[in-house]
Amino acid sequence: MKTIAIFANKGGSGRTIATMALASGFLAQGKRVAVMDCTDQAGTNPKGRHPSTLQNWMIQMAACKFRPPQLELIECQTRDEVEDRSAAAEARGFDLLLIDTSARLYEPQLAALGLANLVIAPAISPFEAKCIVEGISEYLGTPEDLMCLVNGCRNGTLEAEETRKAFGYHPVFQSELPWAEALSDQILNGDIDHFVSSLACKPDKPGFARFRDAQAAWVAVQRLTFEAEWALRGQRLEPFVGEQSVYAYKRKAVA
Repeated sequence: MKTIAIFANKGGSGRTIATMALASGFLAQGKRVAVMDCTDQAGTNPKGRHPSTLQNWMIQMAACKFRPPQLELIECQTRDEVEDRSAAAEARGFDLLLIDTSARLYEPQLAALGLANLVIAPAISPFEAKCIVEGISEYLGTPEDLMCLVNGCRNGTLEAEETRKAFGYHPVFQSELPWAEALSDQILNGDIDHFVSSLACKPDKPGFARFRDAQAAWVAVQRLTFEAEWALRGQRLEPFVGEQSVYAYKRKAVA
């Protein structure tokens, strides 16, 4: 079992959105996914007046036909629970464990980060990225298993590029998650692929723009999922830099 932990010591950086999106991406690959809630909301009564974000999301995922043993929510409030339930998930044969942490890092969250094969640090703006860089130095040191993520920048490509630069020397996924309804409303719609399918229509029909945006978000999620899978293997996707056409470069490599 491979473990991915989401880290951001700044609230509103998109930790839970990234966790849910990656779950949909890996489920689409046919993998068994366990999601660990290691946030301040862990342990909330699911039948109470205010269920946690991930509890609400699991209800919608069940409506999309994702249930145990394919998808399971694990809630942890102590270090022992994190370690024991992670080991239990591996024993039950899950392929992936995705851990959502909180902005305030205590013993349980630090234990979760210590278990991770890959730590993903999302940010939605340059400000969040700079705060997270400081948090990486404070809590993680110089980890080799860290990848930063540009996540849902509202002001388009310019802000996304500034956010990417604000991560400094830390590696950043080439894939980005856009600002999109399909991602921000996952606790209302559940599985992203299922939501996109529900919006499907022809270009001459009302609602096509909404379907097109959701489809683009789903493609971005799939790209990120594959890149995260490569990162778990120690591989990194790098942009092509050179004077020649990338196609000529490929032909030369084949020859």
